[in-house]
Amino acid sequence: MYALDFSFLHQNHLDTAAAFCIEDHYYSYQLLKKRVNALARELINMGMRKQKIGILIEDHLDTYAAFLACWITGNAYIPIHSSYPENRIQDIEEQADIALYFGIKDNIHFHTDKEYKNTTEFEDCLDSLPMYRHGDEDIMYVLFTSGSTGKPKGVQISYQNLSSFMFHVDQMNLGLGEGNGFLQMFELSFDLSVVSYLYPLQVGGIVYTVSPKQVKYLEIYRLMETYSLDFAIIVPSVLALLSPYFEDIELKSAKVIALSGEAVPLELTQKFQICCPNAQFYNFYGPTECTIYCTAYQIPRTDIASQNGIVSIGYPTQSLEAHLCDDEGNKVQDKGILHLSGAQVSPGYCGNNLQQNQLFYKKNEHQSYNTGDLVSTDSSGLLYYLGRKDQQIKIQGYRIELMEVEHLCKKALDRDAAVIASKDKNGYDIMVLFTRKADSIPQYDDLKVLLPSYMIPSLFLRVDQFPLNENGKLDRKTLKLNYENGDYAN
Repeated sequence: MYALDFSFLHQNHLDTAAAFCIEDHYYSYQLLKKRVNALARELINMGMRKQKIGILIEDHLDTYAAFLACWITGNAYIPIHSSYPENRIQDIEEQADIALYFGIKDNIHFHTDKEYKNTTEFEDCLDSLPMYRHGDEDIMYVLFTSGSTGKPKGVQISYQNLSSFMFHVDQMNLGLGEGNGFLQMFELSFDLSVVSYLYPLQVGGIVYTVSPKQVKYLEIYRLMETYSLDFAIIVPSVLALLSPYFEDIELKSAKVIALSGEAVPLELTQKFQICCPNAQFYNFYGPTECTIYCTAYQIPRTDIASQNGIVSIGYPTQSLEAHLCDDEGNKVQDKGILHLSGAQVSPGYCGNNLQQNQLFYKKNEHQSYNTGDLVSTDSSGLLYYLGRKDQQIKIQGYRIELMEVEHLCKKALDRDAAVIASKDKNGYDIMVLFTRKADSIPQYDDLKVLLPSYMIPSLFLRVDQFPLNENGKLDRKTLKLNYENGDYAN
């Protein structure tokens, strides 16, 4: 089996080379090694092994060093954004049984009985520390995504999952290596961040992070142009914000551009290809439960495979099999719900999650997962994403459960509310929050107490009353239709 390669922490010839560029400041592989060893030594001294470590994420070298320190000591990391509401962090801590928190600040903004350590207080360490030898079932990280019950779901990714994925990346032979520049635009609680830092480090590249202090789409362009970056994975809706400037953009140094995180529009892709004349383009698709991405399509310059204006998601990676099924799980031929089986499929969610048995199952002794995505296929086996079968949507790459957003909006506002998904003028997913006109106008500050910023709806509208169906339940279809027909004003 392919083994994850952490040899970059031992290769002396890389010591003076840059590993990261954070806010235009370079950090060497030697310094990265010192910081990883410093944190790893602390975990070893505390007797931490096969524990889950909460990492309060920042755009800082120690955050990445903490991830790597967890891995080389046989622990798993859980990235937690400092802006998360306290109740969400408490949910995560309880479900994952977090043993310890690492962060770069002197204190934390939430209550916990677990120990918290400021990593910047650990002295650099160049000692040669023993690396833990992972078993296939060892958990490497846990990412919490939106859940339909009002609680986030903790997706566990094992050593087998991650090593199988990285084997696929290795087999793509992208022709990138030491000294090449790689963009890392993702918040570290989003799974595309993992390949955006781990792959570059494995090949001796430089990771250029997008500062959260800047306007993301403008910072992406600045970094790619200023540093002549070779590789970038970009979310299409973020790229769309850059599209008004395409005529003035020419990124000749770009070698590999991957679009991922949500449906990839054909027209946007074709326009950006002109901006990157020497780049090979890809579409990467995959739910968190199947380890970062699980299908890939190498996008040609002409005759791009697409349906309904959306670029094909391609073929499954080597460690996965794809099946199209009906609502009962029976195989269908041309269009159905995408089910995936194989070594990249997560062992499941943390804790006693009610959706575990609904979505994960065994097929011919392989772990399998029902993605809930409606997909079609053509005679060549290419797959095409058609949309969600249920009420999940993606906004700038974040997968969001509408029922959770609605539940938390009601709780935050202490009144009835409804949330629907629609599209903005560019065709991207947005959420619209409805309350009754008899109630006061919702405020953003009221919602941010319980919801992360990316889960707060884009529009707040008030209606005389919610439409109901014949069973007396909220008629979401009518609510959405009325909104899209322009029947509701801001």
